[in-house]
Amino acid sequence: MEIRQIRYFLAVQETGSFTKAAEKMFVTQPALSTAIKALEEELGAELLVRKPKRISLTPAGLRFRDRAFAILAECNAAKRDLMDVRDQRQLRLGVLDTLNTPPVNALLHDFRMTYPDVLLHLHSGSKGDLAQKLGQDKVDLLITSLSGEEESHTTLPLYQERFVLFVHRQHPLATRASVHLADLHELPFVLRKNCEVLNEGKRVFLSEQAQPHLTCRTEEDGWALSMVQNNLAAAIMGETINAPDVVKIPIVDFGLLRTVGCLWRAHSDPLGVKQFTDFAAQKSWAMAV
Repeated sequence: MEIRQIRYFLAVQETGSFTKAAEKMFVTQPALSTAIKALEEELGAELLVRKPKRISLTPAGLRFRDRAFAILAECNAAKRDLMDVRDQRQLRLGVLDTLNTPPVNALLHDFRMTYPDVLLHLHSGSKGDLAQKLGQDKVDLLITSLSGEEESHTTLPLYQERFVLFVHRQHPLATRASVHLADLHELPFVLRKNCEVLNEGKRVFLSEQAQPHLTCRTEEDGWALSMVQNNLAAAIMGETINAPDVVKIPIVDFGLLRTVGCLWRAHSDPLGVKQFTDFAAQKSWAMAV
């Protein structure tokens, strides 16, 4: 088994195509196909379901994928161990794209000021995108929302926050001490497609027979917040977000919380991850909502 075969296999599972995988790895398609076939023969199992439109993984391929990620992570860790100290002063951080919030921004700013010799490489994306980057060892550490099902020795909870209603200070609901989702019936509303509790919100809207008027569907929190600030629509967002002219109102029938924290792999760079998580643990008490 060769590292290049593992890289080729992971490229195919990521792209779903031998052609795209070959382009990604800068090899010819026949060379890539031959290498993966030799890998399957060595393992004694077919890893890929070869279909005209898209290549998918067999059950054996699904099991091998996790092993492949771990093998590459170990190889990358071994390379890092042999680098000089100067090159090790880097940390690749993946930040959930819905966490452009004051607590997270303050944490990153304070870490940068405290450790100016550490070069931070930031990657943003959805929860699924970041999980894949972590599995492929493209990032060392994630700042994301935790489900509670992660391994405790590779997680660090930082703080919890509620999801609340964001409206402009001149919005009809702005003076309310609290609202129900039914109060949003037929009112302009921004649907945040990357919201962690999107499905739960839809369920409550249906149970309350409330149908807000969806004026915008977006994956960008900045755009949703802009709609609120211009009094064009309301939105449901994490309560730690702040903006001028915006009022945040508790939602009575939508008391969901998200736990924000750090997540890393057991094979991640131990020096950089420990340095950041130790710092974050000391700061988390001040970040509590």
